[in-house]
Amino acid sequence: MMPHIFSVLLLVVLSGIFSGTETAYTSLSFLQIKEMEQSGSRTSRLAALLANRPDQLLTTILIGNNLVNIAASAMTTAMVIERFGSFAVGYATGILTFIILVFAEITPKQIAIIHNELISAHMSYPLLWLSYLLRPLIWLINTMSTTITRLFSRGDAGSISLQGILHVVNLAERQGVVEDYESDLVRRVFRFDNIELRSIMTHRTDVFSIDEQASIASILPDLVAYGHSRIPVYARHPEQISGIVLMRDVLKAVVEQKDQLRIKDIMQSPIFVSETKKVHDMFFLFKAQQLQIAVVLDEYGGLAGVVSLEDVLEVLFGELYDEHEQKNGDPITKISTDAYLIQADTPLEQFQDFFGVQVSHSRHVSTVGGYITEVIGQIPVTGQSVPAPEGVFTVHSMTGNRIDLIRFRPGSDPG
Repeated sequence: MMPHIFSVLLLVVLSGIFSGTETAYTSLSFLQIKEMEQSGSRTSRLAALLANRPDQLLTTILIGNNLVNIAASAMTTAMVIERFGSFAVGYATGILTFIILVFAEITPKQIAIIHNELISAHMSYPLLWLSYLLRPLIWLINTMSTTITRLFSRGDAGSISLQGILHVVNLAERQGVVEDYESDLVRRVFRFDNIELRSIMTHRTDVFSIDEQASIASILPDLVAYGHSRIPVYARHPEQISGIVLMRDVLKAVVEQKDQLRIKDIMQSPIFVSETKKVHDMFFLFKAQQLQIAVVLDEYGGLAGVVSLEDVLEVLFGELYDEHEQKNGDPITKISTDAYLIQADTPLEQFQDFFGVQVSHSRHVSTVGGYITEVIGQIPVTGQSVPAPEGVFTVHSMTGNRIDLIRFRPGSDPG
């Protein structure tokens, strides 16, 4: 009697080992497997190798687990019939099921989730030996399973996506592996190729430009007052940009007592780009041509605004201010437990990253202010509330027909 009981208990222990091992391997993340591949431990490297062969690994574990479970059930049934008769088989089956559920399934798997790397490494050699022992059976089962699976599957298995990488970054941030600013920078890098120039440029109504026919002496006070190092130059009217003048060239002309020269005489030819050009393309264009400012045109060839290298870098690093520039505040500021103040020219990608939402909009919309206008189909007025799937937007302030600031309550009922 006692040898039979001991054998059943041993089989239950083996069942728990197989169950825990299965969970340990299946719960290994992509990053954990990569770290184990580069580990100095042979068992860890072997565990990573097995994890990269999931078909062979899981088949080996499941065969072993089923064999010990069936053996435990058969031995228990035979022992109960011999000792108590067939009427007690039902009771014995219920007790054995409970024991396996608690001690060979739930508990080992909970432990395995916590110590998945350790268990995977320690079980790597036993699994390797067992896979060699069961190789013919494993090959047969895998062949049958693969054949059946192909009948019900189409295409390749899913690959790593951008959202998947961002989820890993968020997890690393919550666990303290990376700092908040590091995870924010990673998110900005991945959004770098999605943002168009029209969402970061200085709009034409805010562009400070000078007449190409003006003399250096007459325009110098304005140049000093605005403090820009590169200034657009126009011919005939401010929306016809004809060049870019560098403050360095202006000062050089003043030092050489040539301040009676026209701006046209010292300006440089500008580069023109489309407002739909991606930010990362603009960055490489600036780098290739050693420039720091470009004129942005709309789809009709008219002036849309200007964009600088600083505007592009701010997509990655946030707002950058020099000694003479007035700070406008963060694009998104929390003002209460459930409300935020948002600058209307904040790119929608930044809004989506901040609130973890996906905004459905047309390709012509790139900022939060533009999105609000699209939702209501007209120019809003100050104080107007705009219900949307993401929450409720309220126009906080405007300059003319342009939205400046927006109050936003996320998750509010639009109805």
